[in-house]
Amino acid sequence: MRLIAAILALTLVAIGAGALAGLHLFAAAERVADAKKSASEPPIASSYAGSARLRKLSPIVTNLAAPANNWARVEASMVTESMSDEDAGILAAHISEDIVTYLRSSSVTQFEGSRGLQHLRDDLTERANIRSSGKVRELIIETLVIQ
Repeated sequence: MRLIAAILALTLVAIGAGALAGLHLFAAAERVADAKKSASEPPIASSYAGSARLRKLSPIVTNLAAPANNWARVEASMVTESMSDEDAGILAAHISEDIVTYLRSSSVTQFEGSRGLQHLRDDLTERANIRSSGKVRELIIETLVIQ
């Protein structure tokens, strides 16, 4: 009889401890959920200063060096420092000429795969940066179609 009473007492203590632990965990989970609801996400840090501006280039269509019957169409934008619209237009025309010159000296195999596209992007960004004396921060290739 004592054994049954002891087991019953331990069972009641275990039930009580489990209930208290459950209530404590439930309250803690509610506090965390409320904190996440009220906390706003931190703003995404931009790598560009407030003076940066995105300027779209005219679509560029040109033939490639090899094979001669392949054509490329590139739509791109450039991220520039603040400058007048007239200067930006002139700079965009010069950069478009550089892109045409680069593509005419390139072959299709240079652009194959993600690595080829990354090299193209890096080369064109470097050319635009040199052409603009550092005013172009990045050249963004929006579309590249080769047929």
